[in-house]
Amino acid sequence: MKLSKITAIFDQLRQGVVEETLIGRGVSGFTLFPVRGRGNYFDSYNDDHLVDHVQLEVYVNSDDARDVAFLIVEAAHSGVPNEGLVSISPVDELLWIHDKRTATDKELSLQR
Repeated sequence: MKLSKITAIFDQLRQGVVEETLIGRGVSGFTLFPVRGRGNYFDSYNDDHLVDHVQLEVYVNSDDARDVAFLIVEAAHSGVPNEGLVSISPVDELLWIHDKRTATDKELSLQR
């Protein structure tokens, strides 16, 4: 079993485009949640200087990980400096809670 976890942090205004892109390419599940942070760009108008973004996490077959990561990069890109990042990490094991078993790379392959 070879699985990867993709984590992306990007501008919340690009969320809809990212979601549509992933669903359109057969990514069957992902998690989105709001995050606040500070990188090269910061909000100088707020006292804490933190910026609102979206964080996405998706588990995929490792063979598809780079393709999915670049789908996210393309969909999240708006041309402004320092607009986010995407990482790919190996996953040792992933367990389904509903039936108490290990997920397989085949289950998390892109649906073509």
